[in-house]
Amino acid sequence: MKKCPDCGMVIANQAIRCPKCKFNFSENADAGAAAVPEAAAAVSAAATGTTSKGGGSGIMPMVEVTKDNVDELYGQLKAAVVKRKTEFDHFIDFLENRTSWLTAPADLHGTLACEKGLLIRSVAVTKQLLRIKDTLMPQLDEEAAIIIGLFHDVGKVGVEGKPYFLVEERLGSTSSALGLSFSSRISTTGSTASSSQSYSINPKLVNMHIGVRSLYLVSQYMLLSDDEAQAISYAAETELLDGNLSPYTLVLQTALELQKSIYENADAVDSYSFTVIKPQ
Repeated sequence: MKKCPDCGMVIANQAIRCPKCKFNFSENADAGAAAVPEAAAAVSAAATGTTSKGGGSGIMPMVEVTKDNVDELYGQLKAAVVKRKTEFDHFIDFLENRTSWLTAPADLHGTLACEKGLLIRSVAVTKQLLRIKDTLMPQLDEEAAIIIGLFHDVGKVGVEGKPYFLVEERLGSTSSALGLSFSSRISTTGSTASSSQSYSINPKLVNMHIGVRSLYLVSQYMLLSDDEAQAISYAAETELLDGNLSPYTLVLQTALELQKSIYENADAVDSYSFTVIKPQ
C-alpha cells in the first residue's frame, strides 16, 4: 500500500491515480524526467494525428477504418498509452485472450454487424474523439480519451465464457441456428453465396445495460476517474444525465454520433463531402 502525498489517502501500490483527490502518481513520479519517452511520443503522434514537435498540423482528416487496416490503427492507439500502460495492458490482455473483443460485431444489424465490427467502431470512434478533442478541447487528457474511446462499448463482449453475441450461421436452405459463439472464431471470409450469417444476443447473460457492463469490465482492471466512468457508462444515452455531462462524456458522445451517423453511412460522406482518407 502507498499514501497519496496530497490528501493522505492509503491506496494500492499499483494505483495510477488517487480516487479521492485525483493525484497522478505517474506524472509526479520523477519531476526531472520526461513523462513520455521520445519513441512513445512519436507513436502517440501517429495515432492521434498531431506532431511530436508541438507544431500545429491543422484538423486531421478521418481515416476510414476497415477490416484491412483496423489492426494497425488499433496497435497505434495501444502504443500511445504510456502513463497508464501497466493497468491498460492487463485489461487488453484479458480482452484479447479471454473474450470475443477481436472478433465480435458492433450490432445485430447494419454496416458493422460483421466479424471485427466492434473493434472497427471502437477504433474509429477513438480516432473521431481525438480529432474533436485536439480541435476543441486540447486540455483534455489524451490517454483518457483513448481509454474511453476504445472501451465505451466493450460490454458487447459479454463476460469471460459468455459472449454477448452468438453467431447464427445458415447454409443453403438450412434454417437451424448453430448457436456458435465468437470463441469458435468462425470467419466470414471465403463464405459461399449459399451461406449467410446473422447474430443473436446470448440469453444466458445476466441482463445489463451495455454502458454498465462496459464500466463493470473496465473497472476490474483500471482505476477510472469520475469523468471517465461517466463517459463509458452514459455516452450512448446521455439523456439519462439530464444535461449534467462532463467534457469527456460530451466529446465521446459527439464522436460516437459522428461515426455512426456520418462515417458509417457512405451516402452521407459523399453527399456532404466529408474528408476521409481511404486505406491503400
